Amino acid sequence: MTSRRRSTQDPAMRAVPPFSLHRTITLILATFAIGTHAADDLAMDPPELLASAEIPAAFTLGSIEVEASRPELDTDSQVELGIDQIRAEDRQTVGAAISLAPGVYMGRVGARNEEVAHIRGFDLRQVPLFIDGIPVYVPYDGYVDLGRFTTSDLARIDIARGFGSLIYGANTLGGAINLVSRRPTEAFELDAGAQQDFSDDGDAIRSNVYANLGSRQGAWYGQLGVAYRDRDHDELPDDYTPTMVEDGGERDNSDSNDRRLSMKLGWTPRDGGEYVIGYNRQDGEKGTPPYAGTVDGVRARYWRWPAWDKQSAYLMTRTALGAHELKLRLYHDTFKNSLFSYDDATYTTITKPYAFRSRYDDYTNGAAVEGGIQAADSNRLRLAATWKDDIHREHNEGEPVRHFKDRSWTIAAEDTQALAPRWSLVTGLAHEARQSLQAQDYNSGTDTVSDFARDDNTALSGQIGVFFAASSATQLRATYAHRNRFPTIKDRYSYRLGTAIPNESLSTETADHFELGYVAQLLNALHADIALYTSGISDLIQQVSIDDSACNSPPCSQQQNVGKVRAQGVDMALHGGWHSLRYVLNYSYLDRSNRSDPGVELTDAPHHQGFASLSWDATPLWSLSANADALSGRYSSSDGRQRAAGFAVFGLSTRYHLTPEIALGLGVHNLADRLYEYSEGYPEPGRSYFVRVEAAL
Repeated sequence: MTSRRRSTQDPAMRAVPPFSLHRTITLILATFAIGTHAADDLAMDPPELLASAEIPAAFTLGSIEVEASRPELDTDSQVELGIDQIRAEDRQTVGAAISLAPGVYMGRVGARNEEVAHIRGFDLRQVPLFIDGIPVYVPYDGYVDLGRFTTSDLARIDIARGFGSLIYGANTLGGAINLVSRRPTEAFELDAGAQQDFSDDGDAIRSNVYANLGSRQGAWYGQLGVAYRDRDHDELPDDYTPTMVEDGGERDNSDSNDRRLSMKLGWTPRDGGEYVIGYNRQDGEKGTPPYAGTVDGVRARYWRWPAWDKQSAYLMTRTALGAHELKLRLYHDTFKNSLFSYDDATYTTITKPYAFRSRYDDYTNGAAVEGGIQAADSNRLRLAATWKDDIHREHNEGEPVRHFKDRSWTIAAEDTQALAPRWSLVTGLAHEARQSLQAQDYNSGTDTVSDFARDDNTALSGQIGVFFAASSATQLRATYAHRNRFPTIKDRYSYRLGTAIPNESLSTETADHFELGYVAQLLNALHADIALYTSGISDLIQQVSIDDSACNSPPCSQQQNVGKVRAQGVDMALHGGWHSLRYVLNYSYLDRSNRSDPGVELTDAPHHQGFASLSWDATPLWSLSANADALSGRYSSSDGRQRAAGFAVFGLSTRYHLTPEIALGLGVHNLADRLYEYSEGYPEPGRSYFVRVEAAL
């Protein structure tokens, strides 16, 4: 089928100017011309080339981690992904980027065309997303589409797996993902790039443009970032077998468009404090490719999302009080979303019973205050309180708006004590609560709005960790963490398109994490990070079948706390360099078992995952890279009928410095044109090529 671009027949489909291919080509040709005249200026070592673009300074106020009592004692067990590695592997979205970390499994909710991730088997409701420490997950269901978040304006991504700082607040059942932005250190910093992707047939299919501008002037600094990503369509691999819905070639309804703006203004007085105001905005739209598999009973959906828009405004401060400090975060976050379900693949009419226009208009207000107390040279104590109001407003066209409001808050204490020159003890305790302040029900038969019954939840989280520095290059750790997740508005009140009945009395999910970790620098050329873990989850919220007379569109179900799951495994990460070679090798093994009902399959996280990357600096100006991603099969449905097979995909790229400030890159994704899926029935793109230009001034 031909790819369906944004419909011009529906006014809600916002027209966005397509990326100008001829401008990109002109820019690349101009860059070659500059390089011809500047070749004599290139006598420098590779680390100096584009250094400011590859290693930007991180916005430290946006970082949340377990702090050491003394700088020489490392008590941090989270994974950090720098923007240099993210760009080297051409991971333009957060979902693609975080899969570079061991224990993080990229996935896709095919029916919604959402990039998701599982951290050691925990999904995004259980591992929330933060930007500079501010929660940005969707209030209604706790999820977020990681494919809408670009990586171009980041300094790094921090990933806590199980054990992590309690300062994040509630709902970090399996960890947390924090996108840390950049902060300028020079009077003028410019980092920009453009990329165009092509199909096997030479069609322009994807484009990406970004620019980051920063400046520090004395005690003041400012940072501005813009990004534009456009996907005209995906091209399916040649091995794809056509179905009634999808005939191959251009993937139907696979377009998307994303625009992002980020800015901050900061003041750093001489006393060591920092005061920052910031604003983030992203506007997106996308199609959802229909189901293209062969499993009986799975119906194709003709869905489009004409709006996926998010805005955040925030104030962050750090006030130095001698050896102590006081931090404050205030934020307001909005989320506006439209989902249109069409009658058929023409995407023009909405008349059938399953067709609708649904709109969300959500916002969140929140605050956090944190005190850091250096009680002694050997002790660091942090006390924190967080508060968050989530407001969800929804309606289908022609229906009244329903209002929902949840309030959550946390009081936490986290302490790090140096026990001896090489030993540290980390302890933490938090009291968490969720209150349901408003929940409205709609009866379409009587066209009336009423109130749902409401219920509240409270929980206690805690952790303890022992860290031992065997040498300056070797660390061992043993940690335990108890975490919780409150049921979302959707968990408690959704009718799920008439197939379910609500359950406002859902209890809190709980998890207990145990981990042994080893980090070492070996032979000055190999960095190793190995973790063994086991997690036990109780009161897992699962869909349970109920009597068919209970709902409007049987078979009927209800969300209930019936699940007990055990997840255990190993994560290994090796990276280093030897002469002109650099390498990365990650492997993760995950064994999950449904202990409450072995007949119900656990979905979306495979047993095995591997990633390998090898780069060669052939000359001081020219490098070559190869990479491979490999995953075993996974279930896409809990009944086991839908299963995505395992796969391995390969990529190649090369980079050449035309001047000290400008580099040109070429590469290929999915080198073998492999047919593969993260979710059964939703094949991923086939082979594609890219040309990229980067500049750092």
